[in-house]
Amino acid sequence: MDFVFKKCAIHIWSGRYATIPGRNSTLRVKSVNGRACPVILWNREDGIGTCCAVESPAVREMTDAILAGKRKFGGGGGGAFVINEYGQVLVPASDGSGKRALVGEIQGKLLFDNPFQDNSVLDLSDDAGFTCGDAWPLPYVGIPYNLSKRSDIYFYRQTEDGGKAERPPQQDEELIERLRSIRRYGAMRFIVNPYGIVVTKQPKNEKWNRNEEWEPIFVGRINKKAWFNKEG
Repeated sequence: MDFVFKKCAIHIWSGRYATIPGRNSTLRVKSVNGRACPVILWNREDGIGTCCAVESPAVREMTDAILAGKRKFGGGGGGAFVINEYGQVLVPASDGSGKRALVGEIQGKLLFDNPFQDNSVLDLSDDAGFTCGDAWPLPYVGIPYNLSKRSDIYFYRQTEDGGKAERPPQQDEELIERLRSIRRYGAMRFIVNPYGIVVTKQPKNEKWNRNEEWEPIFVGRINKKAWFNKEG
């Protein structure tokens, strides 16, 4: 399906929103060759690459909506944004106030140029041929979720008095089994990208040492029938 952006009336977002801590790849709008463009800043071992969204009228419309969301909070330029597993485009304020806005939804494949490989594009929806435990060769972008020591999936929502764990209406036992095949015990974090693909990280030498280098690992896809409800 071709990429489509459905703009909505910009409004404050009070639903699930979180970013991945540490130095990870991020979605941003920045100026590229004099034009504002959605990009992935892809953080890899060999450097940080700027992956520009493949140009189209829908991409330009999404860019304008993100910039309008930034202006709603007093911002004047580009900056970070997030696309959740339901395709909702969420724009945080640039002033650190914690406010966010929903500006629209995507459908279809949002493709990005690959600066590390000539004449190729990045398709975050493409998990064909991957099995659980394979290295994930694409950018590690998405909403972070957690698996508890008790093997419950939850989302950690930041609140004014700290935070709280929120659980889906039912637990996805198949996804939990896949996550536990990668890490047999203990708490772990994973992300869900804009297309419902689940990726986690593990150390390359599997020693689970905080000082070791960690790599993205493909887990599978969420089952939306056993997942958090879509919020508006």
